[in-house]
Amino acid sequence: MRQHLRKGIQLAKRRKRTSKNIPAKGRLRDMADRLWSRAVRDDWANRCAVCGKGNVEAHHLVPRQFEATRYNLLNGVSLCPSCHKFNPDVSPHLNASGWMDWLRYEHPILAKWYTSNPRPEFHGTKNAAYYVAQIQRLRQYVDEDDAEKIIGIKFISLLKET
Repeated sequence: MRQHLRKGIQLAKRRKRTSKNIPAKGRLRDMADRLWSRAVRDDWANRCAVCGKGNVEAHHLVPRQFEATRYNLLNGVSLCPSCHKFNPDVSPHLNASGWMDWLRYEHPILAKWYTSNPRPEFHGTKNAAYYVAQIQRLRQYVDEDDAEKIIGIKFISLLKET
């Protein structure tokens, strides 16, 4: 976040609203990220794909910096914190080759999808309308109560009107 100095005090720059009723682009991106994460975890029954434990996190196969696949549900796998970041045999962050071997053996369709989408190019504009469209698309994969917690009742009612 961009910072301003005023008389020796750092003040955070306020996020601008895109319109009276639509949150700022950064907030919309955060909502879309949280909806994607919830949808991925639900898709994997809130269980780790490696060990089957609960309390899971959503992991992007193709890093989320690549906007073209950032919100694709095929780009996500549910992992417990241990398998996600600490397991030296299969953690995608510690052992990329071990992770890919596991993925090829256990989920060959996902492995094939990943190898065909290594660094996809994004052709579009990352504006508020783009993130609103992603939120509307991802909402269908998330329970209504979870969507209300992530997006907020007021914004959901606005989306329903459009």
